[in-house]
Amino acid sequence: MKVTWGKKAATGVLAGLLMTSGLTLATASPAQAAGAKYTCKATPSLSLGRPVSTSSCKKSAKGKTVKQHRAVLLCDVVRGRGAEHPVTWTVFGKWKKPAEKSSVKCGFGSFLRSVKVETKAK
Repeated sequence: MKVTWGKKAATGVLAGLLMTSGLTLATASPAQAAGAKYTCKATPSLSLGRPVSTSSCKKSAKGKTVKQHRAVLLCDVVRGRGAEHPVTWTVFGKWKKPAEKSSVKCGFGSFLRSVKVETKAK
């Protein structure tokens, strides 16, 4: 009888372990279970004469795996008197998760050269 009781106890413990591990897998978020794919874009605008870029990502079947994204601006600033010349600055926004928006601004007196989005897959 003692052997039968030991087998039942071991079987019950094993069933409990399998059930809790199964519940853990079932409650995992969809982004963790499978790599979500996103399409990201940058949108330029003006704020009080300053160039602004905002990047955002949307879920898309044709997109790529994205963990973080940020907006990037290339700004021209005119320097010098008499012999004026443009100086190009690259300004980076903060890294954000795909559900959040990242934005960045150039300084006053700057001209917009280009906008783009940088992404990280890891």
